[in-house]
Amino acid sequence: MTVESAMGRIREADDIDRTEADDREQQHEMYRKTLRALEDVTPDDDDEGVTVVTNWILEQLESDGERPSSKAVRRRAREYCRANGYDVSDNDWLGQ
Repeated sequence: MTVESAMGRIREADDIDRTEADDREQQHEMYRKTLRALEDVTPDDDDEGVTVVTNWILEQLESDGERPSSKAVRRRAREYCRANGYDVSDNDWLGQ
């Protein structure tokens, strides 16, 4: 799954009534930044990490109707990386 197709799925699932449009766009930009960083760390062709984190975001939206925080998404991406043997520095976006 590409970052842009992942963002399309997130946008589709994210009800605009959750928060103001400006907040929504800002949150989506942070998601995009995290997914791109994940794509850079995980060199596999199928971008499994992007798919895993996107599905997690969608599950959060479905389960409690809330958009997960940028920090929570970075944490989930970091967990994926470490569980699959990818190094994430504390100085990287995903390590924060």
